[in-house]
Amino acid sequence: MKEKIKKIIWISGGCDYGKTAFVDSIIKEFKNKNKKTYKLDGKDFIGFLVKNIRNKNPIENFVSRFQNHDLLVLDDIDYGLLSKPATQRAVKEVIQRITDNNKTKIILITQKRARKMRKLKFDSNCCEYIRLKAPSTDFKIKLVKEWLEKEKLAIPQDKIEEIVNKSNNLFQLKGLLNQISFPTKYSE
Repeated sequence: MKEKIKKIIWISGGCDYGKTAFVDSIIKEFKNKNKKTYKLDGKDFIGFLVKNIRNKNPIENFVSRFQNHDLLVLDDIDYGLLSKPATQRAVKEVIQRITDNNKTKIILITQKRARKMRKLKFDSNCCEYIRLKAPSTDFKIKLVKEWLEKEKLAIPQDKIEEIVNKSNNLFQLKGLLNQISFPTKYSE
């Protein structure tokens, strides 16, 4: 039996755990299949929604704006929603209406878990909840090696391990790597 793909995917995790990079790879897959995608900052989405409500525009106008896409990504949707249950309810209603066409899938990217925004939380029949954890040491080492290879740079293994051990997230990892002077550049 084929598992039904959920209409909404909620990806949460700490700052710079790779949520956006993960979702960007999903967007790329959609585009490779000639699917229409739309990525929007959560604050902008909420701002457009609130403006639409204040101007007493029909909600269907707002909903239909996004329904012609196969994938809608709302990045950092939790900013501006914490401690705002009425806005959470409005966003939830609109998201459900957007996905009612059974075409549009939505990915929500947040730092906070769904339980922190109870009025936005969806039924598990329509939403898949994914929590990304801090990258492991092995993953960070592999990533540094990939970055170095891509840039045709080389540094000793002990220096890679030192960088990895100093970093708590991918942003710090990249920053520490960028601080190194690279005397060795290799050619293919």
